[in-house]
Amino acid sequence: MILKPLVQNKAVNGMTSYNQEYLHATFKALTDALLPASTLMNNGQQQIYQASDLFVHEYIIYALDHYITIQQHLYQMRAPLAYPTALMLDVAATYLLNHKPTQSIQKQHNQHGGVFTTLSRKDRVRTLACLENLEVDLYSLPSPFQNDAGLVQYVTDALNRFAYFGNYSEWPAYGTTRNNPPQNRQLQYHPLGWSQVGYPGPSYGYRDFRGFLLRMGRTGGET
Repeated sequence: MILKPLVQNKAVNGMTSYNQEYLHATFKALTDALLPASTLMNNGQQQIYQASDLFVHEYIIYALDHYITIQQHLYQMRAPLAYPTALMLDVAATYLLNHKPTQSIQKQHNQHGGVFTTLSRKDRVRTLACLENLEVDLYSLPSPFQNDAGLVQYVTDALNRFAYFGNYSEWPAYGTTRNNPPQNRQLQYHPLGWSQVGYPGPSYGYRDFRGFLLRMGRTGGET
């Protein structure tokens, strides 16, 4: 497999700008293959939102880096898995190209994307199937997936769940706060999913006078 060399750009939070663009391109291609477009009627006009418009790829990146723990010796440790997962998708995509009939290669979603982003939507889904069925050479996978069949299948399944969580949750409406820790996020827009199902939003409780407490004494004989 031939991957583009990583250029030594200035790192941000331990990740070079090239890595960031590579991650975004890869997971945009993933959500484009897994999720349908969302539609919303606005003043009689139909508006169409792709998964990338809702920043679902950013949710997957955040979830992979913060929500999964792996076994390290005697301990369960949280490890950033977004970058190695993107590399794993490229390895599996290369396997698919070399061993199975595929549709014609399409133009990359982004110049920073790898092999996975060049596949058709159908073949991107088939790439996930190759990982789920452990058809790829596990030794060729990046750490920590190398020779770890359980982790490969677990994370591949999580990609599907994270995609749907990000698309149908309040994630897009957190706006500029979406990549903050959960306790520091704030809804900045009315979530698209709420509009689609007619949900007006949470109804917060408030104090209101509802009359006096009536105490009734017990009367009657002993039993």
